[in-house]
Amino acid sequence: MLNTDFTISIIEDDPLQLENLETALSEQGFQVNVFSDRRAAEASFDHKLPDLVISDIILGHEIDGGFELAKHLLSYERAIPVIFLSERQSEFDIYTGHALGAIDYLPKPISLSVLTAKVKNLLRITGTAAANGHPEKSQIAGLRLANEEFKAYWQEKPLDLTATEFEMLRQFALTGERGVVTYDRLQESTQGVVERNTINTHICRIRSAFKKIDPAFNLIHNEYGRGYSWYEK
Repeated sequence: MLNTDFTISIIEDDPLQLENLETALSEQGFQVNVFSDRRAAEASFDHKLPDLVISDIILGHEIDGGFELAKHLLSYERAIPVIFLSERQSEFDIYTGHALGAIDYLPKPISLSVLTAKVKNLLRITGTAAANGHPEKSQIAGLRLANEEFKAYWQEKPLDLTATEFEMLRQFALTGERGVVTYDRLQESTQGVVERNTINTHICRIRSAFKKIDPAFNLIHNEYGRGYSWYEK
């Protein structure tokens, strides 16, 4: 059973949408903090970080307010998952959202039941991981997992990954070189947070995280129709 002792911060400048989101998640037992602007939310983060952030992109007069909020969250040592809700659905906006560490980027208007399910799945991943510490060890040389912190290290340098991307990378680490990590396994590892059609976006993010440390990195390869594997060509 999911522990609902989680804090969720919602940032939305439309009062009606903000109320609907707060009601839907509060009814599930979550502790919900609501904000209508970016600065108020960031001030609260400096006092206490939430377990999850749900934010619109356009916040008042700030066209990219949600993106700026995500950048601010990256300044903390602890990774905070972000779900963006937005009417802006261009490829550039979606890519930017994921590049800033978003777990998901959902279109408005959003089904509250769908959002609630995604939130539960995401927090189940983080809650379960915190409880059991993922005792498994990486089978890939040079890749180290700090499971309790949802962090991974390549050649002892930290990778910039979201919690979901950590879970996906963990599948490669446990499988080892040459083993195929299937699309289904990648999706199941995130308990449905990542949909099949967004897996490639997250894999690209994971590759980019490695390339920030090693520009020549080229070890994650697509296995047509099956998934991905880790090996050196």
